[in-house]
Amino acid sequence: MFAVSGAGGVRRRVTKMFSAIILILIIIGLALWGHDARLRARLLADLPPEGAYIDTDRARLHYLSANTQKQDGKPVFVLIHGSSANAHDVMLGLGKPLAELGTVLAFDRPGIGRSRNKVAHKLMADPREQAREIHQAVKKLGYENPFIIGQSWGGATALAYAQVLGDEIAGTVMLAPPIVPWYGPDFWAYRLVTTPIIGPIFAHMVLGKYGATQLAPGAEGASYPETTPENYVYDSALALILQPHVFIANATYAINLKHNLADMQKTRGDMPSTFERLMIIHGDKDPTVSIKWNVYPFIKQRPDVELIELKGAGHLLHHTWQDEIAAAIGRFAKNGKVNPGHHYLEKQK
Repeated sequence: MFAVSGAGGVRRRVTKMFSAIILILIIIGLALWGHDARLRARLLADLPPEGAYIDTDRARLHYLSANTQKQDGKPVFVLIHGSSANAHDVMLGLGKPLAELGTVLAFDRPGIGRSRNKVAHKLMADPREQAREIHQAVKKLGYENPFIIGQSWGGATALAYAQVLGDEIAGTVMLAPPIVPWYGPDFWAYRLVTTPIIGPIFAHMVLGKYGATQLAPGAEGASYPETTPENYVYDSALALILQPHVFIANATYAINLKHNLADMQKTRGDMPSTFERLMIIHGDKDPTVSIKWNVYPFIKQRPDVELIELKGAGHLLHHTWQDEIAAAIGRFAKNGKVNPGHHYLEKQK
């Protein structure tokens, strides 16, 4: 009986020890969660002001606009941002020069920035689905026949827009677009944050603290070998990506993009009403999306496409080459068609 009582005492002590460890872990977890939430709140409170919102069937989209007075013959430009970015990024880069030519609408893609999905992120990961949702918003706002301009991931969305809605748009401009599926592992943070249970814990306890240290270096890496614009992190509202639900959506989209691009390739030959209405502008020094891997095969397949290769440009070309890009888009909008072929452009000194 003494032995049994002793064993019971050991079990009680072990149980108390584990209970104490669990309690300590819970307290640490809540502290990390609270600290991350406070840090995000401070970052998000100091951002450029919001625009407007519009509901579509499967999303609530946030958008920015400029020169919205409707005039006959005035073009409408729809700007679509890249991965980890938002509408402020593309509006900051191209909004002002394009507003001199027509109406500008810049959307946070579904689930990104200040937009929200009404469906699971996986269901909105296909660029074609995002294009349909954005187009629904454009039409609901009363605009028809827009020019679609997308950068990076948004360039893939712009291509998808042309594939599924080519009859309803005036033309497509892709800036540094991923077009061809790639091989290799996904970014570790994207894999981690999309892992059940562990992912949401990481997103709420660590993302704000870690992500805040990566905003400026990430922007500098995307700009390389060029220089990130002054105050870019603030002016582009880049901290919006640190919202857990946004980061998880962005990660889901990034992980699934190569698979969706592979599927888009199957129907890329059937793109009605896009002849001489596709333009690609890409930097030859882009460290993020390779022009040789993504664009060269496409222009061989579609010789009617206009490719403007910017000598020395990195991935944030819509900021570092905004005047040249706006001029090319303005020419496209005026002529109604592109100048087919591979063209090279150097920065004027």
